[in-house]
Amino acid sequence: MKKTTLQAGAAALAAAAMLLAGCGSSDSSDTGSKGAPAATQATDNGVAALTADEILAKAKEAVKKAGSFQFKGSETADGTTTTIAFRISGDDFAGSLSMGDGVDVELLSVDGKHYMKPTEGFWAMFAGPEQAKKMAAATGGKWVLVPAKDETANGLFAAANVDELLKPTGKLAKGEATKVGDTAVITLTDAGDATSKLFVATTGDAYPVKIGADAAGEGVLFSEFGATFADIKAPAAGEFIAQESLGK
Repeated sequence: MKKTTLQAGAAALAAAAMLLAGCGSSDSSDTGSKGAPAATQATDNGVAALTADEILAKAKEAVKKAGSFQFKGSETADGTTTTIAFRISGDDFAGSLSMGDGVDVELLSVDGKHYMKPTEGFWAMFAGPEQAKKMAAATGGKWVLVPAKDETANGLFAAANVDELLKPTGKLAKGEATKVGDTAVITLTDAGDATSKLFVATTGDAYPVKIGADAAGEGVLFSEFGATFADIKAPAAGEFIAQESLGK
């Protein structure tokens, strides 16, 4: 799959790259209402007999039909653990990115407006430690409304786009039938990224179940299809500050 989530999340934090790469799993508690994915049902959905491109299309269709879902994961590289967690409902979403050592940011998008709540460590990556202290003090723990023209900051929000999230970098091929946990899946391999495979449920709805190097190891896990995420709502007046005002 196109380089998504964690490695791209880290890259976006550092240089505004799009959020797209294979990564590792985490099992933190869920915020949304519990809607058991149909992927755990026993009825074969027929996708294993389709071509790789057709399977990918079915997976995207299933996600969009569900209307909401969650994905999350973590990865350790060069001694740094990067974690990501997103809850998506239609075009709105809430999520978080962390690179450890206090480099964290919460993200929120509602009605086309993007908000972020960075830590001082996050600001320091862009502006240096002294300026970061001033910016952290200026926000006072409030959300920061990101202007549409700020391509660097808005790059952080790319992970919620399903078409981008599941977009391959090379030619897709159909791999083995296996299981991710108790869920039967078919594997899609990407000629452009041998370490990032997509595992699609072969029972119930054809949901994407995981992106990762293999079915049993680390990877971004998808869940909570059709769930209601009550926390995805715009901050009230007085709970956010315009990014442009931080330098004044």
